[in-house]
Amino acid sequence: MKLEQKNNRHIVNTDRCVKNIGNRFDLVLVASQRVRELKKGYKKLTAGADGHIISALKEIEEGHVDREWLKKIK
Repeated sequence: MKLEQKNNRHIVNTDRCVKNIGNRFDLVLVASQRVRELKKGYKKLTAGADGHIISALKEIEEGHVDREWLKKIK
């Protein structure tokens, strides 16, 4: 999957993220959980020096993180 770049920044396609997770509400839950993990020092599943939020969304968009992450929340 090719990510778009603008001024050396990746543009995350949220529609692809929603498609991979199922709906926008679960996307928020999964992304926020993943951001918390990244802030705690968990290893990023994608390359790049992006911030935690962009990294989490890229991981979802590329399919590294999916709906199964919701099981960690419960």
